[in-house]
Amino acid sequence: MPLVMRRYTVNSQKKTKMMTSMRLNKNDKAFIEFVKAECKMHGIKCDLRPTTYIRQGKIRCSGWFDADNAELVVAKKRSDFLEILAHEYCHLTQWREDIPEWEVGIEGISNVDDWLHGRDVDDIEKYIAAIRNLELDNEKRTVRIIKEWGLSIDPVAYTKRANAYIHFYNWMYHTRKWSKPENAPYKNTHVLGAMSERFNMQYKRLSPRVYAAFEAGGI
Repeated sequence: MPLVMRRYTVNSQKKTKMMTSMRLNKNDKAFIEFVKAECKMHGIKCDLRPTTYIRQGKIRCSGWFDADNAELVVAKKRSDFLEILAHEYCHLTQWREDIPEWEVGIEGISNVDDWLHGRDVDDIEKYIAAIRNLELDNEKRTVRIIKEWGLSIDPVAYTKRANAYIHFYNWMYHTRKWSKPENAPYKNTHVLGAMSERFNMQYKRLSPRVYAAFEAGGI
């Protein structure tokens, strides 16, 4: 299977139509050109599609970085386009630097996908943790990028959403299912209310408070 990092979006056609392209400032535009240049330098196709979502098989998603097929793909006509681009670009930097979390995280993705589709996988907790750790490293990189470039993204709000996304992997261990697209953890008010504005949480497991937030949010 291709080595793909996905950020999931809504399946509702009504909600998809409501999404609009964001207004970009000069820093945003400079960053987009920087990402294009970086992709070209490393032999990666930068595909910024003029759509609100992209199909990956049967899944509607907002973007991915695929090292196997050497492509970075992001749906451009979205209000959150810039943060998705920053997130996926940071996956490219993980791959380029060949950080320890990359190889084990990619192995984790393959095994967790199989597990979610019903196959029994030994040591599934280890594979879930590998993806969680990869995403934690990536989200820290993304916030650094947001601040360094002065992008028109609120880094505090983004960090809370990122923490929700990271902790979702711990929650998934208990549920053995992906969240419903219309109730993603980084959109759920119960979950966001339990998230820190900094990357200073206990990430190896869910605290009772965070577990209760996911439960109350119906994730």
